[in-house]
Amino acid sequence: MTITLTPDQERTIQDAIRAGLVRTVDEFIETAIGALPLRNREFDADEARQAGARIRELRKGVKLDRQGESIREMAHRGHKY
Repeated sequence: MTITLTPDQERTIQDAIRAGLVRTVDEFIETAIGALPLRNREFDADEARQAGARIRELRKGVKLDRQGESIREMAHRGHKY
């Protein structure tokens, strides 16, 4: 099979490889083909509600003591340029 890609498609694949999302063009294609069934899946509001409830349950009891610091400041603490 011969596949012709646009320059943008080629750039997308190379960017994914450079970012470490995939290691090869073949792996990129396998990943894309594997994602096709997910693309056609319909939104299920009940499933989304259940997922939200699971996330809220996981967050119970988790506290973030920012001590007056913003989230951005916390993220950059120790990473001074």
